[in-house]
Amino acid sequence: MRGLVGGDRMVTVQVPGAVIGRPGGSLSGAAAGWAKNAQVAQIGQRGELQTAHILNRLATAPGGPTVFHDLTIPIPGFTANIDHVVVSGRTVTVLDSKVWKPGFYWTLGGTRRGLEPFRFADTKTLPTAVAALRRHLQTFRLEPQFGRSVLVVWPSSTGPMQMWAFRPQAAVAVPGHQFAHRARHLVGVSPADPRTVAALRALVR
Repeated sequence: MRGLVGGDRMVTVQVPGAVIGRPGGSLSGAAAGWAKNAQVAQIGQRGELQTAHILNRLATAPGGPTVFHDLTIPIPGFTANIDHVVVSGRTVTVLDSKVWKPGFYWTLGGTRRGLEPFRFADTKTLPTAVAALRRHLQTFRLEPQFGRSVLVVWPSSTGPMQMWAFRPQAAVAVPGHQFAHRARHLVGVSPADPRTVAALRALVR
């Protein structure tokens, strides 16, 4: 936010936020491969691009937050990435994008899709990423607040995504068709703290 003098009055101008990094970037090489792995990568990349489109609209609005795409998790030897991070004020929110088959997802001693176990939903990537980001930012003497992580799930085909009984670890699950309406509330829309932004830039892949 900047103040400009116009005649005898101060005019407030809200500067848009920023978009840093390329959504789905870590999947681009895999998507250029062959057979089943390439198909899986292309599907995953599509989900990241859909989430990014919504987040980028928030960032480029006047007074918007800063959005990062495709960050390294700062743990030696850890190969998973962070799909998206939003910095709104001093609050940092980590988001993961998935593309899963439509169905009813629920958690009771593990996650199931319908009656079948669905172990892909029980990974600890999001809480691991948050803990690593917290340690990384502490090396810059920053103590940001972390919002609740968000798992955005897009359907791989036509059909309902029912997730009201799904409880991912340390996160809230949101079907893709609802995310556009809930994104502002979930990640915040305030201008980002510049020191936090500077510290996270080093992690962009």
